[in-house]
Amino acid sequence: MILTGALGLGLGFGAIGETGCSPDFHDGLGPRVPVLNVSGQAERDGAPAASLDVSVRNPVDSVPIASTKTDANGSYQIGAPSGIWEIRIKGKVAGDFDSVTRGFVIDGQGERVTMVPMDVFAYGATLRSPLDASTVRLPSGSDPVGFAWRAAGRPFLSARVQVYDSNGAAVWYSGKGQDSTATWDGTGNQGAFAGVSMPPATYRWRVKFDLPDSSDARTKSQTVTFQ
Repeated sequence: MILTGALGLGLGFGAIGETGCSPDFHDGLGPRVPVLNVSGQAERDGAPAASLDVSVRNPVDSVPIASTKTDANGSYQIGAPSGIWEIRIKGKVAGDFDSVTRGFVIDGQGERVTMVPMDVFAYGATLRSPLDASTVRLPSGSDPVGFAWRAAGRPFLSARVQVYDSNGAAVWYSGKGQDSTATWDGTGNQGAFAGVSMPPATYRWRVKFDLPDSSDARTKSQTVTFQ
């Protein structure tokens, strides 16, 4: 099975014991080696990218269930049980995205999935303002904060700002679009923060790009303090 298209990820599956790092034990019969049924390759600007962290995650809560690293050829093999999952490959060097993800499905025991290559290179995508670790006025409807970034120098379908609190909880996402700016009036729209005027505090923000190959790429995040 070659996985190339975007997947609807409306179903969630609970995290299980790691399957890609070490053998488990069953009925006291000794170690059971996990089946490495998902394979693929990581690239950086079209070239193989070695020694990158690869994980299988629950797409609902981002909890990893297995992990490995790419080899010298940028290739990886990892195990996943039946369910709806995502592969996450983490960037490593300056100029990389923080991470790139793509969803996939394991329909049943014995199925193997070959992922299309995933490119971690950011192609110049960077956050511009607010500057990292800066302090600005608390945004409001009459005085919103403006976010600006440089878009990736590769085709992308849309981009959006994502703001998180100090605990990593999603606070606000901008609408998706092709622009490289977004404004926020300080009112949350994610989860328990929907409709809530956020208090003065330090937040993290980043930009997520939806790419034509059905993967998502996220910039490294920066902090901003609103007071």
